Parts: sequence; C-alpha cells; structure tokens
Amino acid sequence: MGSLSRPLLGGLLLALYLSYGISAGVLRRTLTGEEHERMGIPCQGLKSTIGNTSWFKDGNTQPLLACDGVSSDERFSRQNASSLVISSLWLQDEGNYTCRECSGQEADEDRIQLLVSRGPRDMKASIYPVHTLPNGTLYTFRGSALNFSCSCESYPVPNMEWTFTDPDGKPELFYNQTGNVANFSLINMAFNLQGYYSCLSKNPITGRSMSSTHELLVYYPPPSQLTCSANNSDGLSELVLSCAWTGGYPSPALLQWKQDGELLRNQADTDTLVVSLNRSVLTFGQKLECRGEHLSNITKGNSCQIQIDPPMLQAQPLRTCLLGENVTLSCSVSGASPPAVITWLRNWSDPEIEIKSGKKYSIFQSDTTSYLTISNCSNDGDEGYYVCKAENVLAKREIQVWLTISKQQNIAGLVSAILLLVLLSVALIVGVVLYCDPQFYLKGRFFRSSGNEVMILVDEAEEEELEEMRESPDSATATDIAASTPVVNGNIYKHKVLFHHPPDNISPALSEDFTEETETENPSEDL
Repeated sequence: MGSLSRPLLGGLLLALYLSYGISAGVLRRTLTGEEHERMGIPCQGLKSTIGNTSWFKDGNTQPLLACDGVSSDERFSRQNASSLVISSLWLQDEGNYTCRECSGQEADEDRIQLLVSRGPRDMKASIYPVHTLPNGTLYTFRGSALNFSCSCESYPVPNMEWTFTDPDGKPELFYNQTGNVANFSLINMAFNLQGYYSCLSKNPITGRSMSSTHELLVYYPPPSQLTCSANNSDGLSELVLSCAWTGGYPSPALLQWKQDGELLRNQADTDTLVVSLNRSVLTFGQKLECRGEHLSNITKGNSCQIQIDPPMLQAQPLRTCLLGENVTLSCSVSGASPPAVITWLRNWSDPEIEIKSGKKYSIFQSDTTSYLTISNCSNDGDEGYYVCKAENVLAKREIQVWLTISKQQNIAGLVSAILLLVLLSVALIVGVVLYCDPQFYLKGRFFRSSGNEVMILVDEAEEEELEEMRESPDSATATDIAASTPVVNGNIYKHKVLFHHPPDNISPALSEDFTEETETENPSEDL
C-alpha cells in the first residue's frame, strides 16, 4: 500500500477523535474562569435539547444540579434550562463537568473541563541592601553585592522573570523561572547596571500579568582627590578661589571654602565651587581650605589647602649687547600664589609704559620665566634700564636690568697680542731659571774654560793636606785658590772652594768620589 500523505493522515485522526468523543462522551472543550467571578457553562452537542439538563462533576453519580433544580450549593443554578451558572467561582470548582438530558430518552451527554485561575496578585518585589532617596528611588555603590527577590500569589504556578532596562530604554532579561518566587543576586555592581529592574508574573491560563518596577542608581565617588587653585581676577582686585571634585556620581553632596576655620561659602550638589575675595582682606602666607562631602562617605582626598604668597624676582642685573646684534633678557618669578603676571617696562617711566612684542621686541614666557629679546641693538635708546615687573593680587615686585651697548672689537688681534706676551714671558722665565740653576754650573762646562775643572768643598782642617798635595811633585799645578771663605748662594761660611786641574795619575774613582761627596754634603745649595 502506498503511504498516506501527512495532511490526509492528520485529517483522518481528527475525524476519528471527534467521532469517538461524541460517542464515548470524552471532553469536547475547555473553559477558564477566574476566582470569585460569575461563570456560565453551556451544555452543547446533545441530540435533543428538549427539557432541562442535570449536571455532574468529576464522574460523581450524585448530581451537582438535579433535574428539578435542587443543588447542594446555592452558588449553582440553571439558565435557559441547560446551562450551569456558578455565581462565584472557587478554586475547588475546577474539574470536569457533565450535562445530561433529564428526559432520559437519549443516553446523551456533554463533557466540559473547567479551569479556575487566581492572580497573580499580592506581588512583593525588593532589592537589598540599598539606600532610598526621598522620592523612593533606590541607590547603591559601585562594587557592592545586591539581592533581588520577587514573590506573588497565583494559581496555577505563574511564569516569573526579572527584566533590566537601561536608561536608553533597552530591555534585557536577567532571570526567569516557573514558580511563585524568583530570586537572584548580582555581585560587584557596575555603573552600567544602573537603570530599571522589573519583576513580571504571568498566569499561564488567563495570560493575566502583574509587574513591579524599581529604579536603581549606582553611585561612586570621584576617582581623584579634590583640587584647589587660586587665580587673580581681571584688574588684580580680587582673589578667585576654585575647588573641584569631578568624576563621581552623583555630584558631591557639599563643597565648602573655609578661611582659618571660618566658613566662607558652601554649595550642595555641585562638583565645582568658586569664591572671590577682595584683596583688602588678604594677608601674606594666608591659608584657605576647601572640603567636600559625597554620598559614598569617602574621607580620603576630600580636602585641599592653598597658601597665598607674593612673587619673588630673580634676574641678571647687568647685560651687554654688541652693536647690531640681538640680546635676550630673562626674569624668573618664584613663590607666587596665585601666579604672578609678568611684564617688561622701559626705564622708570611715569606713567609706566609696558613693552609689547613687535619688530623691535619679542616677549616669550615659559612657566614662571619671561624672556625679552631686543633685536638689532643700537645706541639710540636701547642702552639703559629695563624693568621686569611681577604682580599678583597680594603685591607687586620689580627688578632692574642694565643693558650696555658696545662696539665690536678686533678679537683676533687682541688674542694674538696676548699670546705673544705669554710666549715672551715664558721664554724670559726659562732663561733666568737656566742661568741661575746650580746644576747648570756643574754640568754645563761650555760656559767655563775647556779644561777639566772640579769643584771641591773642604773643611779648614783638610786645607793643609790639600796644600801639601799641591806642593808635592806629583800634584798638579793649582790654577785658582780662593783665599777667603767662599759664599755660595749666601749660605756657606766654613768652607773654601778650590778649582784645580786633577793630576794625570789620579784615578777616575777618586774623581767620582769627590763629585758625589760634593752633591750629597751640600743639598741646600740647589736652587
């Protein structure tokens, strides 16, 4: 046999089911109703609708509503001779109902399934632990852990879900389950989890739903410390104080400026606070403090302090510029709080005339140092005093710089002359030293006679022995004897200096001994 197509097979099964339901009295339809509502159940499909009908529940032989209209529960009644009416549904009314014709001529009946639902109702949705604002909005802090709980009363068991909707209105399903309770947790709350959290419960029979929504804010403190600054107002008439504590959510609950413990000004729900003080109430070294408060109760880095001081100037007092060249004057400021305004003046003019950048002058400032460049120095008005002025709201300071204009010199000729003088001086000194050095007399024979002369220092006691040697036939002829006590360098008193030609038969060792003795016994004679 050929196989039947799927649509044809489905149609045959449906026809068999309907014929079996009609003949065997199976359930033909299902009705639903909610608790406490009025419900009517019609009796349909009977072959004969003449006369009243009786109603039975869940296969009981005892009729729920008899043919004569008698019922054990006054909530049940008959309408249009066949329909069953329940004035107020209860959950226990749920079940299978059967209607039969009271004439009994036909064994015919109709079966209906009744489903009774309840809720959802009495929903309770909560998020904890959190804080609550006066308007009912919930808030927590970044990094915290939260529990989400939702419960309701519903029959049958509802479908429950938690949905998150961000501030842009994009919903996202976080959690769902079947049951009367839906709980979950979130740890390490992030700022992007700020938004609306809704719990939804839906009855599977009636489709009736119920929801509860909470707005949750995620707070976090500013990531950086509170910062303070002091500035001059236009015209230097006031001190402008500013403190900022930015980057947190929400803005700090309070910012306040204090002077020596006395409150100057405060402001709530702002991350920046500006205060102006007249210069007449300011003093050198005065301290001012700004303090902030945030809902996160953070205490680290929630205050700052500044001290106001006048400027101090430093500059080179004397500068020189070659005619036709450029020169740069510099002026540095230190210790100024608030920062000082630096200007350059020409001489002590009255009224003061400030130098402006142009073709002649160029002014550049880097941090706390100002540079004034003068182009093409000339004698016509460039030489003289230049005044560097630094001023803040506390005080004004000035310093003078004297500029001299000089002509270009022949540097090459000057250097050559100096070098020549140095060489002449060195040559003169070397000549004097070579001439006066005692060692020169001992070793430089070419200044003396060409003979082999030896200088011997002897005591008076040894003089007689030398005289005898001179008179002896073997001795050499004395060429020169100094009769008086010689003076060498003005320090020898008990010695005589003898110059003679040594005999031919004197040994070389003896001559060397005389020379070494002379050098060792008179070290003080060296120049």
